[in-house]
Amino acid sequence: MNTITPFILLAIAFLLIAGCASPIVTPPDTVTPTLTPTPDVPTVTITPAPDILPRPTDVVPPSQQVAIQVSRNTVAIDPWVSVLFAGGAGQIYVYEMTGTLIRSDGITEVKTVRAPEMGTNLRFSGTLGTDRMIVTIRYTDGNTYTVWDELVPFRGIIP
Repeated sequence: MNTITPFILLAIAFLLIAGCASPIVTPPDTVTPTLTPTPDVPTVTITPAPDILPRPTDVVPPSQQVAIQVSRNTVAIDPWVSVLFAGGAGQIYVYEMTGTLIRSDGITEVKTVRAPEMGTNLRFSGTLGTDRMIVTIRYTDGNTYTVWDELVPFRGIIP
């Protein structure tokens, strides 16, 4: 036991010296950033005008031609726009009909019906302004034709 005691004392001495020799670490001063208020700068968001300029329609082969009727409600509380599939020589080749209404307020509404039958009607929520209606027909052979692209102005009933 006498031989172990000097080793223990020596180990304690090393521990004390090692603890005293290490530098004292002080945490760095924390700098609190001061916020300076910046004046509010208004941001200007430019929204593009809706694309209501009609384009030419496609030439559909005579054997695939169909009739489309577009009408508009004249009552201001519900200015809907209707697309009616009225059949035609190519109605058996029609895979789907898609109507796209581009409203004068910038909202675009798209509706599609597969294999429309004679009398199939798509109804859209229009505006009191001039809207643009585009009707495309996709055929079973994979071809797609734009068959209607016109402006549809709202015309209220004159009392």
